[in-house]
Amino acid sequence: MEKEKTTGKTPSGYLEGLLQGCPDAVLAVDAKGVITFANKMACELLECEMRDLVGKPIVTAYESEKDARDTNRKLYLSGGVIHLHESRVRTKTGKIVPVRISAAHLKDSAGNYIGGVGFFQAYRPWTAAETGMQDRCRELEARLEEWEELGAPVFELWPGISMAVVVGRLDSERFQRLKKSLLAHIRELKTRVALIDLSAAIAGEADVAVQLVKLIRMVRLVGAQCVVVGIESTLMAESMEPLVQDISSLNTYTSLEAGLEAALSILGYELCKKKA
Repeated sequence: MEKEKTTGKTPSGYLEGLLQGCPDAVLAVDAKGVITFANKMACELLECEMRDLVGKPIVTAYESEKDARDTNRKLYLSGGVIHLHESRVRTKTGKIVPVRISAAHLKDSAGNYIGGVGFFQAYRPWTAAETGMQDRCRELEARLEEWEELGAPVFELWPGISMAVVVGRLDSERFQRLKKSLLAHIRELKTRVALIDLSAAIAGEADVAVQLVKLIRMVRLVGAQCVVVGIESTLMAESMEPLVQDISSLNTYTSLEAGLEAALSILGYELCKKKA
């Protein structure tokens, strides 16, 4: 049986069958930019017959010559392959259709350019209302990040003392954010004592106690001591009890005043009542 020959100008029978069944519009061109192949979806997209495309310059499929040049220039600049490039085509009736184009240059065995093939996907651009909604979503995401930071702010309370105040539900994910921000703060300011206030925190998971122990260990590894205030949750207290031996001399206090006094004592300060 004689093997099927391919010239590089038009697809072989098997390949043509695949391209005809493609859900996207497919156009192939030769080295001169003349259309050598168009599938059925290309005819539907451009509202024309096959004879209206094959043999015509590819520029006739675009809204304007500029759109064709822009696509071609992007192909060359990207090394012969583009993905979801946005452009516009013009149907036979003059209707403008926004499309996303994925295309590639074709070369022969010697590496010579012999043409290209492109897949055209029609799409509906976002309306002004949809664009506004997207902008609003981005704004809300930015505010959410800001609220998350406000839910566990880290700041310098006193030279040598960094403080983290946790408000609201405390879970593993939130502990990861707290650990990241607190450790970065300690490294930057060379903090000697980290004061963590959990008075307004609610333990959302039993694993929170383990996360707290890990945080205390990390604080010590970077060269600071840790003072924890407000472990009043029965769930957290019970969960931490078996772990106490792993963090010897754990400094915990029920009130912020007592915790602050302990933090200052570590730095060598002593609080004294002012004489009347």
